[in-house]
Amino acid sequence: MRFMLDCLGRLRAELERRGVPLLVRVGRPEELLPRLLHDMGATVLSFNEDTTPFALGRDASVRGLVEKDGADVLTRVDHVVFTADEVRTASGGAFSVYTPYRNAWWKRWRDSPRRPIRMPRLRPAIGGFSSDPLPGRIELGLEAVHLDLPTGGEAAAKRRLERFLDGPVARYEADRDRPDLDGTSRLSPYLRFGAISVRECFERGAMTAAAKPAARGGVQKWLDELIWREFYAAILETHPRVMHENHRQEYDALVWNEDSEGFEAWCEGRTGYPIVDAGMRQLRETGWMHNRVRMIVASFLTKDLLVHWKEGERFFFDHLVDGDPAQNNGGWQWAASTGTDAQPYFRIYNPTRQGERWDPAGRYVRRWLPELKAVPDAQVHTPWKLPLLCDYPVPIVDHAERRALALERFKAARALGSAS
Repeated sequence: MRFMLDCLGRLRAELERRGVPLLVRVGRPEELLPRLLHDMGATVLSFNEDTTPFALGRDASVRGLVEKDGADVLTRVDHVVFTADEVRTASGGAFSVYTPYRNAWWKRWRDSPRRPIRMPRLRPAIGGFSSDPLPGRIELGLEAVHLDLPTGGEAAAKRRLERFLDGPVARYEADRDRPDLDGTSRLSPYLRFGAISVRECFERGAMTAAAKPAARGGVQKWLDELIWREFYAAILETHPRVMHENHRQEYDALVWNEDSEGFEAWCEGRTGYPIVDAGMRQLRETGWMHNRVRMIVASFLTKDLLVHWKEGERFFFDHLVDGDPAQNNGGWQWAASTGTDAQPYFRIYNPTRQGERWDPAGRYVRRWLPELKAVPDAQVHTPWKLPLLCDYPVPIVDHAERRALALERFKAARALGSAS
């Protein structure tokens, strides 16, 4: 909410410099928008389509009432490049596995690429209207806490994109899984709120690959990761039930733990596993977490603590500055092995080995866990071996024991699912 308000404030300033006010209305869209069109004497309402169940229902209501009043509705696709209906299997069905979806996506792009459309200038403002103030923190019920959020708005998004394409993208294949390095684009909040278009990312990526041959591998991998975003949006658009259910229904019989103490320790970053705790503290302080660490902490909650993925999904959505319903749900169900294209249930991240592999010198964990400052590199991911050097909790669970229990439960659920 804070990041969105920052984006809106900067949008308002940019519009005002061009003589166009930003109108702010509070209420139900299906009530406010027909009234606003009437007050303006406007005959066309245009907006970008969204794919969540809530957005689809809202937009259908708005469309029906606007058209009933005699105005036209013009919608465009911009939150994604292609909708679910535009990338289909050879038989016309929806994809449920990423790799064939990606191949079909690229074929669709080669056949009809969708590049940004440049508007030379804004149309003149409609007279009689002026910019409205944005609602404040108190009005929206936001707590007075300090968060180290990124700067909002289109200009900040474009600066971040150019900075990424000027350097880190060339090493993206090797660095993208390293939370101790600044190897990712960090564009997800801007894409979430439309401060930059995903089509612009594809266009600028293609331009960079053409101009810098050494960066082509990194650019390709980055664009393939953006297609994961398209894939999860298509899954939610096609199967809205995944917001509340396992995509893979054979896991409906899976037994989850009711572990409020373990869940609270996970939320607060005090599980005793440094890479997990560092990620959770980064999330709470900045609203963002490195993607590799997101997978590690999600695996820990669902496979080590055996807490339902819905609990983690909800916590992430409350705290992520890039909290997108489709991406958040897709990522959590992937980690829990209940989703489409899911990680096999028997692949369970060992949090210690993950930390040692992706943060070998412990720079990432020390940044977010200053209590580990004095622990040598060799033990920074196993600080319980040197308890006198730091005030840090011992692991709340034994990973080997919980891995065995998770395998047992997943096998039992699969057996029940196949029997029914």
